[in-house]
Amino acid sequence: MNSLTSKVLVVSHCLLNKSVRWWQEGKPLERNIGLANNVIEYALRHNIGLIQMPCPEFTFCGNPRPSRRKDEYEVLPGFKEHCERLARTFAKQIKMLVTMSKNPRIHIIAVIGVKRSPSCAVRTAISMRNGLLYQNEKGIFIEFLEKELNVYGQTTLPFLEFDFDNPGELTEILEKIV
Repeated sequence: MNSLTSKVLVVSHCLLNKSVRWWQEGKPLERNIGLANNVIEYALRHNIGLIQMPCPEFTFCGNPRPSRRKDEYEVLPGFKEHCERLARTFAKQIKMLVTMSKNPRIHIIAVIGVKRSPSCAVRTAISMRNGLLYQNEKGIFIEFLEKELNVYGQTTLPFLEFDFDNPGELTEILEKIV
């Protein structure tokens, strides 16, 4: 029997459910509800499954919540531990999906974070350091998730970043790696 492969993207929670994002008062309604169409349309076009990560900010603070930068979440009592627990549990789920899938085999293409997110940024977190607002660093949850995935041998997964201000950029990158 030939083994089939099912391609899957692991995506930040808010890409499939924008209502968990920090509520941006005064912004257009579509910025605060619904989903990131580009990601869904890309997955549909290429027959790719989606696995939704938990949202650490929402599961810790709910909504509405104050706008916070990464450096502010880092000192919020219990938040880093919350992110670490979520990352450990989620990484274990990913490991089970990959190791227990025989036919079809689940192949994770990439982990998709969110640009400027204090928790889910892959390269560009909002954090105030040395007078600079945007930092070339990962969000808190993504840092823990990457570490936990490495524990389970998922060391070569690409981590990509979705930009709500430039949604087409991610699909261009995905076209090159899929």
